[in-house]
Amino acid sequence: MKIALDKDGKAYQYNELVLENVDNEIVSNCFQEMPMKERLLKAKSMIMVYKPTNKIMFELNLIHAQHFYPLSIVDYANAMKNLLLGKIDSLPIVSLDSHDYNFCDFNCKDCLAVDTRTWAAKELGFTNYDPEEYEKCLTEIARYSKKRGCDSIRFEMSGEGNPDMYPHRARIIKFAKEKLNMKCVYISSGSRLNEETIDALAKYAYYVRISLPGLNNKAYDIYSNQKGANKNKFTFDDALELMKKLVQKRKEYNREGELVIGARTCMRPENEGSYLSAAKAMGEIGIDSFQIVKILIPMGENIEKYKLSKKTINELETLNANYQKYNLMHVQIPYKLDYIYYDRKLEKTEKPSHCYSSYLSPILYGPHLVVCTHWEKIKDVEGSHYGKISGKKNQLEDMMFNEKACRIRDALPNKCSSCCSIYDNLVMEMVKTQLLMVNDIENIEFLLTY
Repeated sequence: MKIALDKDGKAYQYNELVLENVDNEIVSNCFQEMPMKERLLKAKSMIMVYKPTNKIMFELNLIHAQHFYPLSIVDYANAMKNLLLGKIDSLPIVSLDSHDYNFCDFNCKDCLAVDTRTWAAKELGFTNYDPEEYEKCLTEIARYSKKRGCDSIRFEMSGEGNPDMYPHRARIIKFAKEKLNMKCVYISSGSRLNEETIDALAKYAYYVRISLPGLNNKAYDIYSNQKGANKNKFTFDDALELMKKLVQKRKEYNREGELVIGARTCMRPENEGSYLSAAKAMGEIGIDSFQIVKILIPMGENIEKYKLSKKTINELETLNANYQKYNLMHVQIPYKLDYIYYDRKLEKTEKPSHCYSSYLSPILYGPHLVVCTHWEKIKDVEGSHYGKISGKKNQLEDMMFNEKACRIRDALPNKCSSCCSIYDNLVMEMVKTQLLMVNDIENIEFLLTY
């Protein structure tokens, strides 16, 4: 039986053509009582339904649940629907990625942030963020988005440096959740997390993802490239202990149903033979999600030099097929198991007509709002930088709609030869196209399926 859930958690059964009420009360109650993280992470697709007839107009299978959590692709689709209905004058900021600390204790090989950290210091004058200014900035962004139908922004704190080292982290997490209703997401190595921040994350965050330079102590040491004596280095075993502590704290606050704790690693030759053992160790701890991703091809290198070994392919395919046996709720492996690296070069035929991400998910470098993390975009300050947010009320209306902002967005994505948000933009264009084919958009509803 295929099941779909509406925004209120009501369950329906469906086939390729139509949505129907669920006759089985036990099945219906089971889905209504499903915890938030299961409901969002286990979703298989999104369907677009015309409510007067319950006819299914469109189904989208690649919904990347982890990418949007604790929101979902439905939130983005509804933002587009409201824009086309004229209920809002612009897409809101739905997801905010904040780089608020410009230093790191690791020197990771293949780090993508070294150049952008230098750029932010030189071009934007940003290295650290005063907490009072930070709170004013977040308050203005929350106000701007709430006015446009989004009253709970996905607020991601991640690295250009190591966010663990920001001294006001716990304060910002608490403020964002309690004062602004933001849904906090935190991404770091965890190497410098203190007890206060661990407690704040367990109490207020919705997703904590620990980055793993390697999946065993040797690989971790090589790719984290930490300086100093071995006894002072953070190890893979230390990362497992940290995740165990986060899981225990989550249980203390009774948040197992909504706080996702996950881990992410990049594909490395030295990880070979460790993917399944690492998954088993994390599953035993109580980790929910495990991501294995490719990283960008080294500058000037040929991707064909870095073919994936048969042993690693077998490991990853086994993990993908059996992750539930390892007590994991979600696993992500690369779409193509061919090379260790990938590049983001775009063919003209792949480009969407608009960069919706420049509205929906801009990036904060301190108080500076820019369109993207991708180096080729942000290095051009005039062509990427909306401006500096002071926290003055209604400042964002001018910043997002003025001549400079319009010029920036008009130039995107035509000027881009590569993209880190290509999927998001193509999906939003697809949703927009489907909505424009319907005369009565008001009666369209988006549901997740299982």
